[in-house]
Amino acid sequence: IGTYKKARFSINLKANNGQIYLHVDFRPSHTTVLNSATPHWGSEVRDSYPTFSSGKEFKITIMVDDDSYRFFFNDELRSKKFPFRKSTDGVAYLQLFGGGNGLKINKINMPGDKKHELYVNREAFHEKISELKETIRNKIAGKTLSAVMDYANSTEGSLDLFKLELLKKVRSSGNILNIDNQEISWLLNNQEAIEMFMTSGDILNNNWRKAVEIFTEIIKQDPEAKEGLKLRLAVATGLTFAYPVHSQAIWSNLIDGIERYHQFVKWAKEKLFFTPFYQGTAWHLRYIVGSWQTNEELVWARKNILKDYKNEDKVADVTHKMIKYKLYNDDGVSVHSGAPYYYNKPITLEAYHKIGAVCGGISRFAVGMAQAHGVPALMVGQPGHCAYIWYRKGQWVIGNDISGWSKSDTHSYIQYSWKRKAPFFPAMDNAQKNLNNYKLSEKLRFAARFSEPHDKFEVIEAASSICPQNYAVWQEMELALEEPTLPKDVVHQALVNELTSIRKANLKKKNVVLEKPISSDCNSDSAERISSGVSHWGCGNTVATFTIDLVQPCSIEEIKINWWGWSKASVYSIYAADNTGSFTEVKTQKDEEVKGWFNHWSTIKGWSGKAYKLKMVMKEGKLDPWGYKQYFGIRKFQVFGFEHDHLVNVALKKPSTATAINDGNDSTIWKPTKDNSKVEIDLQKLTFAENVVVRKTGGSNGRILVEGGIGSEITSKDGSSGEVTFEKLINKALLEFDGEDFKVKEISILGRSYSVK
Repeated sequence: IGTYKKARFSINLKANNGQIYLHVDFRPSHTTVLNSATPHWGSEVRDSYPTFSSGKEFKITIMVDDDSYRFFFNDELRSKKFPFRKSTDGVAYLQLFGGGNGLKINKINMPGDKKHELYVNREAFHEKISELKETIRNKIAGKTLSAVMDYANSTEGSLDLFKLELLKKVRSSGNILNIDNQEISWLLNNQEAIEMFMTSGDILNNNWRKAVEIFTEIIKQDPEAKEGLKLRLAVATGLTFAYPVHSQAIWSNLIDGIERYHQFVKWAKEKLFFTPFYQGTAWHLRYIVGSWQTNEELVWARKNILKDYKNEDKVADVTHKMIKYKLYNDDGVSVHSGAPYYYNKPITLEAYHKIGAVCGGISRFAVGMAQAHGVPALMVGQPGHCAYIWYRKGQWVIGNDISGWSKSDTHSYIQYSWKRKAPFFPAMDNAQKNLNNYKLSEKLRFAARFSEPHDKFEVIEAASSICPQNYAVWQEMELALEEPTLPKDVVHQALVNELTSIRKANLKKKNVVLEKPISSDCNSDSAERISSGVSHWGCGNTVATFTIDLVQPCSIEEIKINWWGWSKASVYSIYAADNTGSFTEVKTQKDEEVKGWFNHWSTIKGWSGKAYKLKMVMKEGKLDPWGYKQYFGIRKFQVFGFEHDHLVNVALKKPSTATAINDGNDSTIWKPTKDNSKVEIDLQKLTFAENVVVRKTGGSNGRILVEGGIGSEITSKDGSSGEVTFEKLINKALLEFDGEDFKVKEISILGRSYSVK
């Protein structure tokens, strides 16, 4: 049904390869041309239609009969039929031309599984996007951060910003929404629903239209799904099943999302789930409702779980009790053969339990068991291995692990947010735990796109402060920092609090070798296990060495070594490297305190000075008791201490009002006078200035005043010697001298610069 203006238009039925099965060309003031291609054009069949009148609505119907097409104009059957030249089985889509030339298409009814599917013209959809953009621009462009925050916090602003983002996501994949549809309109105009829909994670294939269709069909079938747990579950289902969810039992089978929703609602009413299901956000529920197990398997899981593991803190770990690790089934068929290992039957949870599995099956069983009981879980891949993560005691933990979080990726066919790396799950979890802040952070991220170029950073920085875990904000921060009109002081002032917090955290005692680069002359591929505490590292050599790069200077207070079995080095030396890379022996086995005799701990006290690298050389080990022929084994190597900055002269050759004092050349000097006793140095970058050192010659020491700051925030410190302890974040420094008859050779500001604008 459309409104005609003046231009010609056409309707086409086409195959996926572009072949035209039917072409109907409507031309103003004369006959209509009907064509078909197989693949070349066949003869035309023409039929005269009443003249179209500008501004008048009309209706065209194409009826597909057994052997021909029939055409209706305003519900009146025309006299001519058009025979098939090719079976319509291959028709994949309807294509319209003419919308940009004056034709307004009001609606299209198409046959389908739902009797008919309603589409609206793209013009109305795009007009809504343009309207929202204009509204938001008027509210944000040129406004203060406070005004932007007020708008983002308002119901109007929240609806505008999230609605626009959803419509843009739908459009980005070449789709549209019928914004007049009752259920879609409810989603777009209900603050709680659209906020939840847009802050519950990404969709793997970006098919947001499919997500909307599933969600709106659910609330159409179940009006109670507009609030509470049902709303969270409906949102989770829509987002999750927008991407195909396969059945693990028979991979070619897809699990129906809407049916899954209704089944989970029934189970929820029957109180069959553990607490995480009832308390989780829509994002958490995605990793329950999206289970690869069929409903029948989930029932089996609840009936057959071992009694001691039927609680939310142990449910996933039952896999290690119920699944036997078997490379071959009982008939000698290799697990790598795939289906034959499972006797060419569906690979269900029960099949894993009865037949066995390796790492993949063990992890899938754990995930299925957790999800069957309403606990979020998913598969992760590691180098040459499958593990899993699950939600235990309010945080994501990793199971069946050999490589740790840093080398874990979300498994194929499982949806994730931001990046595929598994550590993004704890990051999103932290965002979800303070959901109001995450929502506001997202709204500010969207709002920043409408700010003036020089204001974008301020809005994005506010979004990052409100929800630091929102990775999407940090991605857009980089673009905001590239804005050439952005004042340097604005960036530096914004980052002072963040950097101050980071520096305070670094002053706390910590395990300084955790996630630091490590190498070994034995079993180097697994050397990271030495410091990660994941599994154990072992070596069959009679002498073994490993080295850890601490990345930055560290003061060491204590070393703790957890040995594997009794494979302990009876003789060992620990070496520390200075800033030149030269190693010095600092400790030996003579300095240790040992507790236990099996899986025992050695504790060694620290030493003075700063270490840049650590090296341990082990000798006289003992073969392990399990027959792996390993002389040395370490479960954990922990080094507790403090991290420090690499101090450099941050003032060297930076712009100053007296270049002789910071050019790195002692032969060039500067003599202060009564009228010229100040020197200003532009450090250019945000810098932590620890000490200011002045080398001078002649005269009395006098007083040295050092001022530093960012913008109007200035700190002053003074001293009478040649060194002033400053310890502040600054981007410029002003030195004032009060003394007699002396000359300044060189000024050094020792500290660390940060790589920001």
